[in-house]
Amino acid sequence: MGGSGTYYDGRDVTSKALRVAGGFTTVAQRDLSRSSVDASLLPKDRKLICEAKDPLVYFFDVTGSMGKLPKIIYDKWPGIVGQIVARRYLLDPQMSLAAVGDTTSDDAPLQMADFSVLRNLDRFFKKIYFEGKGGAQHLESYEVAAYFYAYLCDFPNAETPICLFTGDEGFREELYADDLCKHFGGQHKDTTANNVFRDLLKKFKGNVLLIHRYYPDGKDSEIVRQWRRVLGEDRVILMPKGDEGDLAIGDITLGVYAVVSGARTLPQYLEDMRTRPLNLGQDVEYEPQSPERIRQVEKALEPLKNWKPVKLARSASVDGAPKKSPAKEKESKDKKRSKGQAEGASWKL
Repeated sequence: MGGSGTYYDGRDVTSKALRVAGGFTTVAQRDLSRSSVDASLLPKDRKLICEAKDPLVYFFDVTGSMGKLPKIIYDKWPGIVGQIVARRYLLDPQMSLAAVGDTTSDDAPLQMADFSVLRNLDRFFKKIYFEGKGGAQHLESYEVAAYFYAYLCDFPNAETPICLFTGDEGFREELYADDLCKHFGGQHKDTTANNVFRDLLKKFKGNVLLIHRYYPDGKDSEIVRQWRRVLGEDRVILMPKGDEGDLAIGDITLGVYAVVSGARTLPQYLEDMRTRPLNLGQDVEYEPQSPERIRQVEKALEPLKNWKPVKLARSASVDGAPKKSPAKEKESKDKKRSKGQAEGASWKL
């Protein structure tokens, strides 16, 4: 997401002069340097409620195998937010940031931030403890983090909820009541990852996706198969490999929001990448992306080429409107049935 300037939170977001050898900036290195967990992010005895129409959850794998990617995401984030707003990919978004580690080994394996308007997310980023550990295997506790948002989170006004994981490893297939009680409080039962991800998909109206970073130790194919099994083929996005792949995370993330929300088709989003600069009116101007980056993003987002956004079917009647007579009401319902339409407001996966 090339460009120059600062976004409306005052953070320099694009200057390549600030990048260190790892591909992230000195700003990210400074801001994401907590050495312990912030207790306000621990999920025990908490339940989150988001009143926005577009509730978003963004998961970070903060274990060591993810390397520099979380810091690169932080650098890209104001640009992502800026274009969501300017391009109107989402109209009423609020987001909860979630950090995931390994519940069997890490000090802070689960960190969940309150929902916030996008422009205020920096203060939650800075609370996250990027622990950088993880267990000595190719599994992290994504399934436990997913449990929290499937069962301990509510979106009473949701129209376009989107849950996006970023990670490189697999998850454990079983969840045990004792562990769930330990991390979340309250009463829980043993369950399976299949059940959790099924219910997470239902909660988010099918809009649950993984942006997968390549895992280099011979387990990558197995990891991808596991995620595709629980989410579906078209919900697993494979990042390009290597340093350039990591730097594409901003455009890939933004593309997921643009396409899954229904604001753009994949070809239309790629055209958005080509037709920058886009001046946001905040001393920020985004340059058009290079043809090579656009090719990388197109390949990564190929699973979304036939994405069918879920739309809320709203009832034609509104509160306070004159009621139809019983005969007219029956006639209207019969017409709807003949067209195969569902009555009332309903979601379909």
